[in-house]
This record gives sequence, C-alpha cells and structure tokens, in this order.
Amino acid sequence: MGRDGAASRAIAATIAALVAIAGVPAAWADGGGKGKPGAGAASPDDAEARRKVAVLEYRAGSTALPGLDRRIAGLLKQQTSLTVIDADEARKDYGARLDAAVVDCGGEPACIAKIGAKVGAREVVLVGVSEFGDVILTLQRIDVRRGKVAVRIAEALAEDASPDDAALVGYLRRVMPENDFLRFGTIKVTANLAGAQVFLGKDPKGKTPIAPLRVHAPATYQIRLTKDGYVPFTARVQVPPDGDIEVDARLTREGGGAWYTRWWVAAIAGVVIAGGVGAGYLLTREPPTAVPGTGTID
Repeated sequence: MGRDGAASRAIAATIAALVAIAGVPAAWADGGGKGKPGAGAASPDDAEARRKVAVLEYRAGSTALPGLDRRIAGLLKQQTSLTVIDADEARKDYGARLDAAVVDCGGEPACIAKIGAKVGAREVVLVGVSEFGDVILTLQRIDVRRGKVAVRIAEALAEDASPDDAALVGYLRRVMPENDFLRFGTIKVTANLAGAQVFLGKDPKGKTPIAPLRVHAPATYQIRLTKDGYVPFTARVQVPPDGDIEVDARLTREGGGAWYTRWWVAAIAGVVIAGGVGAGYLLTREPPTAVPGTGTID
C-alpha cells in the first residue's frame, strides 16, 4: 500500500480518536440508506402533535380486559408525540372521585368532556368494556371543547380474548388522526459562515443562519452545505423520535491547508446529539486518502 496506505491508516486512527473525544457514538456504517427529502414540509403544528389527550375507562359491569386503559395510554405514549394523561395522572388533577365520576357519566360524551376539561385535556379517549355474550370493546375520541364524539369504534371479542399490542394499535389508528402517528425530530444546523446554502437531501432549506429543521423520525437524513469558494460539507444523521440533532458545519476554503484542517475532520466533532433523547448517529465512510476534493460523510 505504500505511503498512501500508511497515511490513510494514520488519518483513520486520528479520526477515531477525535470521535472518542467528541463523544460521538461509535456506530459507523456506509450510510447507504436514503434520507427523506422535504419530509419536514408536511409536518403538523407542534401544538397539535403534542396536544393533551386523557385516556379514561368506563366499565358496564365487566371484569374482562383488566388494565386496558393503561395499556392504551402506554401505546399512545410510545407511538405518538401526544401528551397523554393516563388515569393515575388524571386523578391527581380531578381527585379520588374520578372513577365514580366516569361511571356517573354513563359514557355520555358531554359529561365525559367536562372531566377532560378539568384535567386539562383537549380530547378524551374513552375506553369502554361491556359484555353481551361477547366482550364489547368500544373506543371513543371525544372533543372536550365541543362535548361531542369525533370518532367511535366498537369491536366484539371472544370472552377470553386478550388483544395484543399490535391489535390495540390498529384500533387506535382507526380512532386517532393519521398525523398523530407521525413522529418528528429536529435538526439544528449551524455553520462557521453566514450565507451557506443548506440542503436537506436534495431540497434547499435556506441559508445560514437557519431555523431548526423539523423532520419525520426515526429516519436518516443527508445534510449538505455549499458556498462558492468553499469545500461542500456533507453529513448523514439519524434522527430519533422527539430527538434534537445538532450539526455544526465547518466549511473550509478550496485548496491549501494541512489534512487535519479538512472538512471531514471538523465534521467528526460537528454532529451532536442534544437533549439526551434516544440514539443518533453520524454515519461515515473511511475518509478519502487524497486530501483535495469534495468527499462526503455519508
């Protein structure tokens, strides 16, 4: 391999050391996956995606499907970005009479909506369990402000049935808006230069300084910054649900300079996982052996 091979190994070792110092997770790959260009364009408003939804349970003399409301609340927390209020949290605001109040309502939407308003919810998912030979499971999404049912479904289950999580998520997808199951994260791009064009995949998103980019998650995205007279900066990042990824791009002038000033060295320390949410990774190939050029971190 000669001098070029030795230089390549030395460069790779130096970058590995920089990764350890910078605290970037050691999950390196070839980055073959594609990002989702323009994914942030159709994202719903943050307030809507994180609105408060209370999950309450009404039983009409049935002991079937115990703890079902807790399971459904847990699945909504896992599968959506909603602020979910389970029965235990609702009792803190409403008081010990919560269960009795739900029973007194008898499933009547306007009455349930008043309970939802008292616990600060915009919507209530009312889980109903009753028995008429089969076990009847009902799910109602109640609009608290209007006091009316937005969506209602009913399922007849065998007496000994125990729907798994996949089945419950299927029911919830029929009750909740489709957008609720779209998760999002944020990519915050900063640079050492003003006026650099920022691309998310192939889509231009503006010039630095630029507002944070809200994107679908989990997903992998390519971030590219360009400016005339400078070597383009390219990174590929994985965004976890509700995660904040910081990309600090360092663009260098074309030509000249030692190898350790190159863009691909600065880029190693340029992707930071913020907020302590999940795992995000900088995915990279081995850096180029020839210092000049427009190599990428992908």
